[in-house]
Amino acid sequence: MERTIYQVFDVDSVKTVELEIADLYDIFSWAGSTILVETNVQLSHGSPEILDYLIKEGRYDLAMDTIVMPEVRIYTKMPDRKKKRVKTPDGEITEIPEAKIFVPDTFSWSEDKKLLRRKE
Repeated sequence: MERTIYQVFDVDSVKTVELEIADLYDIFSWAGSTILVETNVQLSHGSPEILDYLIKEGRYDLAMDTIVMPEVRIYTKMPDRKKKRVKTPDGEITEIPEAKIFVPDTFSWSEDKKLLRRKE
């Protein structure tokens, strides 16, 4: 079972973005003006209904904290979900969320991929 979720973050007036994402991810540059996050979730031993429920509950959602603009933080809303395993009568479900983060080409990122900075 597999689904892809898309989330978009407006970063027009942002200078720095700190990424606190719990999933495996890679960063790509693109010509867009927003940050686009494409999260692919794979479940083993799960049904489409279970995956729909997990997505609807926001298990894979990201959020953006803009309190200290022009610096923002994009973070996983449920970072501890590995501790909160999904169990069914048939056993435990294995979930593998992986993300592709598309960043405007006006940004560069640190080697550890946790900090994005607008190019001067």
